[in-house]
Amino acid sequence: MKRAKFDGKLIEAGPGAPKRAVCPHCGAEVLLRRRKTMDGQVWYWRHANGAPRACPGRARVPGISTKEVNDDGV
Repeated sequence: MKRAKFDGKLIEAGPGAPKRAVCPHCGAEVLLRRRKTMDGQVWYWRHANGAPRACPGRARVPGISTKEVNDDGV
């Protein structure tokens, strides 16, 4: 996610942001992360371990199912 709450205010993920903040959707702790790309860097917030999985702020990849599939493909 691009924005998180810190001291009650929404802040943008970036090099000057604090390392820990709070998810504006579920109130769980989020951690500042950086990903290197061909064009430079991308900053984002990621939920800490143990955060609620049902949070609407978590990234979802369209077309990917987390449901288990048995040997019959069902």
